[in-house]
Amino acid sequence: MNDPLRLAGLLLAGTSLCAIPALAEEVASLGPIPLDPITIRGLETGAVLDGYRADVISSATRTATPLQQTPQSVQVLSPELLEDQAVLSMSEALRNVSGAQGTIPLQTPAFESTLLRGFPAEFYRDGMTSYINTGDANAMAGVERIEVLKGPNAILYGGGTGTPLGGLVNIVTRKPLPATVTELGLTYGTNGHVEPSFDINRRITDSVLFRMNGSYVRSGADPDVIETDRYSFSPSLTFGHGTDTRLTVEGYLSRWEQQEYQGLPAVGTVTGGFEIDRDLYIGDPDIPDSHTETRKLTLTLEHEFSDRWSNRTQVRYGENEVEQITQIILSNAPDAGATDWALYNSYVPGEQTEYSVNSSFEGRFGTGAWNHVLLFGADYSRIEDYSLMYMDFAGSNDLANPGDWPAWTMPSTLAMGEGDGTYTTSGAFVQMQSSAGRLHLLGGLRLAHLETIYDSEGYGRRDRLEETRLLPRIGAVYDLADRWSAFASYSEGMKANAFYFYASTPKPELSRQAEIGLKFDGGALSGSIAAFRIERENVPVTDPTDPTFLTSITEGQQRSQGVELDAVWQPGGAWKVMANYAYTDAALTADVPLGAPAGSKLPGVPRHSGGIWLDYDARKDRGDGWRAGAGLQAVSSAPLDQMNSYETAGHATVNGSASFTQDGTTYALAVKNLFDTDYDLPMYGYMGGRVVPGAERQVLLNVSKRF
Repeated sequence: MNDPLRLAGLLLAGTSLCAIPALAEEVASLGPIPLDPITIRGLETGAVLDGYRADVISSATRTATPLQQTPQSVQVLSPELLEDQAVLSMSEALRNVSGAQGTIPLQTPAFESTLLRGFPAEFYRDGMTSYINTGDANAMAGVERIEVLKGPNAILYGGGTGTPLGGLVNIVTRKPLPATVTELGLTYGTNGHVEPSFDINRRITDSVLFRMNGSYVRSGADPDVIETDRYSFSPSLTFGHGTDTRLTVEGYLSRWEQQEYQGLPAVGTVTGGFEIDRDLYIGDPDIPDSHTETRKLTLTLEHEFSDRWSNRTQVRYGENEVEQITQIILSNAPDAGATDWALYNSYVPGEQTEYSVNSSFEGRFGTGAWNHVLLFGADYSRIEDYSLMYMDFAGSNDLANPGDWPAWTMPSTLAMGEGDGTYTTSGAFVQMQSSAGRLHLLGGLRLAHLETIYDSEGYGRRDRLEETRLLPRIGAVYDLADRWSAFASYSEGMKANAFYFYASTPKPELSRQAEIGLKFDGGALSGSIAAFRIERENVPVTDPTDPTFLTSITEGQQRSQGVELDAVWQPGGAWKVMANYAYTDAALTADVPLGAPAGSKLPGVPRHSGGIWLDYDARKDRGDGWRAGAGLQAVSSAPLDQMNSYETAGHATVNGSASFTQDGTTYALAVKNLFDTDYDLPMYGYMGGRVVPGAERQVLLNVSKRF
């Protein structure tokens, strides 16, 4: 650890927070304090949105805070943007965020491989962890907006195995509203894509609201064999609307079925003296479908004690089910002949159960020239995860000129990965936001407790990690002018790593981020530019003294640093423009024993990435009329593996869409990869990295009716 940095963080955060008891006494003695009125539109949804831009958000601080006063890089993907781009997957949505690389849509949703700022990101749903993000992870029907927070977010976000590293993607779902609305939609497109969807909202009584939405997708894909079936269904009820106490009960059922897709090896695609068919599906074409399913029940209780003090408590119970069935290859290069690969029948079942609760109190008060927002609370999360991995040798095949594939049969040999894991995170936190004139300060502390127990009956071992640590977060924003502000922040995180056997007592992985930047909001033009540095230590790496290479040691070190730019231009007419760019330098800072040397670039992370979307909307208040838009996304080359032996080439793709609305009916046409560009993507995290050919041109027609 960088002790001076950590000490400075603790001292600065402590300076802000130690005044809390004294402030509370002073507030009590003063009685009512006259404050300037603050009007925050859309408080029930936690954000204020205007087209593609956001003015007020809640994910970064768990309080309704103007984005311009938030000392952190945050990007908000609005429902208008997602609709205009005809977004079909989370990875497609995240192309609008600087420094983000999304999970391959064909990947089995049994592990999450999204990257932010070069490090693994985690998905949250309404501020609570989604752990490995199972079920239909790409369902868009119930998504209100997507809020992306960059870097370790340890103060307010726990759960799963601990702090998100590169950041978190918080999916904010559609909540019941005091209106009667029905919207039905149908999308049809290339590869037999069919997607009906619905959204129904009803006001049952003055205080009881109901909403239900969902979608079903059936689609083929460019690779042979692949057929996907996925659906999601989200009913919700709000009791006490319009009163000081509100309870929202939300259900979520989601399922995904498809033949597991493992991508293609590096040799024969991005390198090598022979070519593998880009549409090749590796393995038995009659292999059974893999599937994942998730079921969640969430209760959210909100109570306003007064116009200045409130409480929000969330409780969630969830169950996940995973079944991965693969005829897998283990190498990026031929291992059974000149162009032949060995094949292994693999079977991975798993079940996870989640118990989570968090509760926070918010108070707004003033002292002298300062206005304060105090947040304090606690959270607890317990994930029980049981999984097995069976693998048997199946045979081999020539991937350059495939013959008959061996038939997939249920394997019986227990392979690495069998285990029964329990991951518990808990913490108490306090955060103070204080503003006076042009200066806005944030200080926070979290007392974080982390405990993991990983049992393996088959291997006769038990690994346990338990750690309690004080984690700071500090930040400041200074308004340089009416439209410009400068910000700086520092935060630390702690997490465990699941699915590893350790050669000795494991240590928790620690992370820290420093970030500086500028934010601008001139009405028409808004956005931010930020420079950051994230450091990780105690990353699991293979134990060099273990001849079986089955165990790990927590000695790895990594670093990511770079510059990011995100901007929205809305001049007030029909035009809207959204753009982003990221320079990301992510690398090892210490040698991996018997592996990659320090300086090796992290897999799946391009040095340069960015995009732009232009939209012309001639409708009046999103009513009758037409709109059209087009965009470009581009990335530079990216390594496939940690040794940097292989890399994908840089590429650029163009998308476009147009729609016409009349009397509540919208007809929309979207074209993805307009010029049918050939390109490859890295499939980060799958057996050391794989190549996935980019999707060919895709045409989609959507008809929706709102009444």
